[in-house]
Amino acid sequence: MTFSVNGIKQEKNEKHTVEILVCVDAPLLARKILEQTNILILSLKEFPTDKKTFGDIYFTINLKFQDIDIVTKYTDIQEACNFFSFIGFDINSINSFSQPLSKKEIDTIIANGQAYAATKKTDIWKEIKKHEEEERKVYQDENLESAKKIISRVFEKVDEALTRGSRTLSIQDTKKLKTLVEELKKLRMGTNFEKIRETIQEIFTMIEKINDDYYASIQNPNDTISSESLITPVDVDKELERMENVKILKSLHAHISLKNQDYATFGSSAIFRKFLQKDFLLKISDL
Repeated sequence: MTFSVNGIKQEKNEKHTVEILVCVDAPLLARKILEQTNILILSLKEFPTDKKTFGDIYFTINLKFQDIDIVTKYTDIQEACNFFSFIGFDINSINSFSQPLSKKEIDTIIANGQAYAATKKTDIWKEIKKHEEEERKVYQDENLESAKKIISRVFEKVDEALTRGSRTLSIQDTKKLKTLVEELKKLRMGTNFEKIRETIQEIFTMIEKINDDYYASIQNPNDTISSESLITPVDVDKELERMENVKILKSLHAHISLKNQDYATFGSSAIFRKFLQKDFLLKISDL
């Protein structure tokens, strides 16, 4: 039996129309052959007439020790070999019904086809990588300008943190934070956005720990914003600080810790959600 196939093969960023005649015993086997080469089948139907009326150039592949003929509509045998080698067929033999070739000629055509396929795939891959690199450069350049605008605010936050942690921060942590600041000053003069983002993220991790210790030290549970609330002015200041820090990290597409995900997702409304939850627990305890 023979089956005519009309399909499409997507090869990287190129789309190719495939018209062939597959000489197999059943349509299921024909589909299996096409699936192996990732050809999207648009139509597959039995071809009732002589396969030579479909085309003159045919090639042979091997599937489970069975030779299978595939007839093409190409008129140039080298072009046919080049194309079908490129889209993924492992050609064992290729020939013409009307003008049969010698084995030596066939071997040369197949070797040329394999070389063509390898070169074309390499060229396409290089083009894709070039395109990706151009996109990445544009993306990084945009973020680089944004990061450089943010850096001055980061320095201000470091100064605030060092003042807050003057009594509790260890000498080693103080030195580490100042070293990170000096590194960020140098990075600001360059174009390494990834390193800038990584350094800012490390600085903010240290700032968050300093702020947590600071706000805990000045917290007064009795000084609430109202008699019916557990929320203190320190709670408000702490959460506003945390929200701004998360906003800066988010603008850099930096990693946001799990405990700060609410601010990354909901923004300022996360503060009210957190405070409402805290006061709701107070109401429950009263009941």
